[in-house]
Amino acid sequence: MGVQNTMSKELFDWRKKVLDSVSPSFCAAKWLNATIHLGHGMTHSCHLPIPHPIDKEEIKTNPSALHNTAHKKKQRERMIKGERPPECEYCWKIEDIGRDNISDRVYKSQIYKEKDIIAIAENDPYEDVIPKTLEISFDRTCNLACSYCNSSYSTTWAQDIKKNGPYQQMKSDGAGAYHHDGEWTEPYGKFNEGNPYVEAFFKWWPQLSSELEELRITGGEALVSHQFWNFAKVVKQNHAPNLRIAINSNLMVKDDLIQDLVDFTKLDNYKEFDLFTSCEATGLQADYIRDGLEYNTWKDNLEYVISNGRLRCATIMMTITSLSLFSITEFLDDMAELKAKYAPHKPAVDLNILRWPSFMSPLALPDHIKDHCREQLENWFEKNKNNPLFNSGEKAQIQRLIDYIEVVDKPHRRTTEDKDKLQHDFKSFYAQYDKRRGKDIGVFPKILTDWLNTIGLDDTIPLIEMHEGSITHYDD
Repeated sequence: MGVQNTMSKELFDWRKKVLDSVSPSFCAAKWLNATIHLGHGMTHSCHLPIPHPIDKEEIKTNPSALHNTAHKKKQRERMIKGERPPECEYCWKIEDIGRDNISDRVYKSQIYKEKDIIAIAENDPYEDVIPKTLEISFDRTCNLACSYCNSSYSTTWAQDIKKNGPYQQMKSDGAGAYHHDGEWTEPYGKFNEGNPYVEAFFKWWPQLSSELEELRITGGEALVSHQFWNFAKVVKQNHAPNLRIAINSNLMVKDDLIQDLVDFTKLDNYKEFDLFTSCEATGLQADYIRDGLEYNTWKDNLEYVISNGRLRCATIMMTITSLSLFSITEFLDDMAELKAKYAPHKPAVDLNILRWPSFMSPLALPDHIKDHCREQLENWFEKNKNNPLFNSGEKAQIQRLIDYIEVVDKPHRRTTEDKDKLQHDFKSFYAQYDKRRGKDIGVFPKILTDWLNTIGLDDTIPLIEMHEGSITHYDD
């Protein structure tokens, strides 16, 4: 039995025993987990499917419809029948690789009690349920403008588009994310006054908090959100002894906010606290990928919160883009040092392979660079596969990334472009990104820059006129 099979056997057996006993496509996250974007009224069952709209009228009388949308209920029915919802294609891609790879439907289901999973499987899929784990964002206010993000999730990204106009000369399906300033995500203004989704959430909170096991607050950047600190006041006034609160922060805020976060973790009127933060590369490469981040400051702030806060665990959300592959092993080494100093779960790592936009996916790289990066990661993993600082789930995710780079050919089913288009947009985007952000892609290895020099940009693509605060498509 190979490394991957040995490492994931327990998870594989659990999937067969629990999930597959309901159906071969069943995932408890469709019932018990949700992400809700309160700023503009969108939701999805996890971070993998594309968000869909919440019915503004239904939440007036049924605030639980923030989670229990008609769309989700239809997907629940499909899963009970053993059908594969297309929006969950990432998990199907992972499972179809073979090699007993463990998809996210296992990781996202295994956190729940078997009795809760059995109960939802036996109930009517159209019945409203209270989730056990919930992620919310109040708005898109954010102090960073990470390269793979966009204006819909970051006000700093929006400022870039308003100042410099849309990105130009791009061909692939990912281009649209960089053609707008995301204003549609703030229909109720910066402070969400009169926002029916926020109002429904606070109305739902007394019932929700009685059964909810974990509330995760993200953004944008949670710590610079006006509504987050309003919610913090509600938390201080109400006891929820069974609730775990988790905050997703980029940790690049002012020192006083870092201290406020540490103080918040020490409140005794909820059960426990988890920290989520994001990084996946080191040094100047990390700073390049996440514009506004300074790697050493981020790492210092992470260590300060771990050592001074009341944390159950700290998790690093690693977004795996093509660029993150070049220093991912150095990053894992840095996290191993912190694990050794504090605890294996302080921090834990969670690898999320980027699919959107397609031209930033690791799969958009040419084969010789993919092979180079995969071999580096394989060599690191060979040396660390028995390292007790990394748990079986972390190791399975690292092996999954190695297999994904080797086997999968397209980031997602909607990718119709050939690699030439994706690689054209890779060069076009980062050339503009460098100019706008004062960066230099030369911080990455020569194997990447040599390849980029072979790509010619197509100057015949219809341009998008660049006006501050406006978007005009000449080819519409």
